[in-house]
Amino acid sequence: MSHRYNFALIGCGAVAAMHAKAINGLDKGELFGVYDSRKESAEKFAEKHGCKVFTTIEELLGCMDVHIVDICTPSGLHAEYAIQAANAGKHVVVEKPLAITQAQLDGVVQAAEKNHTQVAVITQLRFTPSVMKAKKAIDEGRLGKILMADFKGKFYRSKEYYTKSGWRGTWAMDGGGAMMNQGIHGIDIIQYLMGGVKSVQALCRTQMHDIETEDSAYVLVEYKNGAIGALHSTTAAMPGYPREIEINGTKGTIKLEEDEIKCWDVEGEKENIGKTDCNVASDPMAFSHAYHQLQLTELLDALDQERAPIVDVYEGKKPVEIILAAYESSKTGKRIELK
Repeated sequence: MSHRYNFALIGCGAVAAMHAKAINGLDKGELFGVYDSRKESAEKFAEKHGCKVFTTIEELLGCMDVHIVDICTPSGLHAEYAIQAANAGKHVVVEKPLAITQAQLDGVVQAAEKNHTQVAVITQLRFTPSVMKAKKAIDEGRLGKILMADFKGKFYRSKEYYTKSGWRGTWAMDGGGAMMNQGIHGIDIIQYLMGGVKSVQALCRTQMHDIETEDSAYVLVEYKNGAIGALHSTTAAMPGYPREIEINGTKGTIKLEEDEIKCWDVEGEKENIGKTDCNVASDPMAFSHAYHQLQLTELLDALDQERAPIVDVYEGKKPVEIILAAYESSKTGKRIELK
């Protein structure tokens, strides 16, 4: 049976505007309300997007007309609000990352399981046609035995990007730097394409920016399927370059650039090569809300069908656990096996 779902946003910064556009484009959903710790910001956002203002979290979570809570706060608050929402019996959407510590990840999983609610984590690139084509080709064995898989996220962020926010680049609220904030999308996609990560060994450094966390990281990876590779994440690569993923197998190579196929050299196959208009390499908001909308559409279909969404709480924690293992590796100098 098909239902209609009301969303309420927590946080009304730049990424929340993307979520609002995506929600208001849904056939089965709409933006019902918003809460922000700065009441004037919530009022301005609500006026622009045509929704209700909640003055407290308790009011939002107690509203029976709210079915899904969408969390767009700084990363360090994601887990806290997700747990509160799940405990209130709400389904949850969380902008990446799901949480920033292992204890927080475990807490969100426990709350979702205890309350029988769904928690969907935004990783919209999984819903691009290019990633879906690559995943199908890999799973069907069309690349042969996979040998290597690399991710490059060589972005650039200005000094002002960090200083004006008050929370980016801090361990307490960002949970990390170039990997946890910018690299997490590419890390999620490559681990998804490869079927998971077995171990990591990392070097994380703060080379350019005056921040607590890393602005550059290089991670050697062993995948569960036996392949090896490297993950590059930085916000210090002037002027910034598009996100790239490359998969090499015994029967061919696939390269992805942002949301498009850059190279498809697979035995006996041809594929149209696209050109991305995504420019997050130097501008964090230079992307469309279209793939967010696809992911939210899939979530509502999952709720109607009483199943888990594609990127549920268990999938959402995978890239965070890889990143946390990389931080541990860099700190200890040891290779870290993932559980």
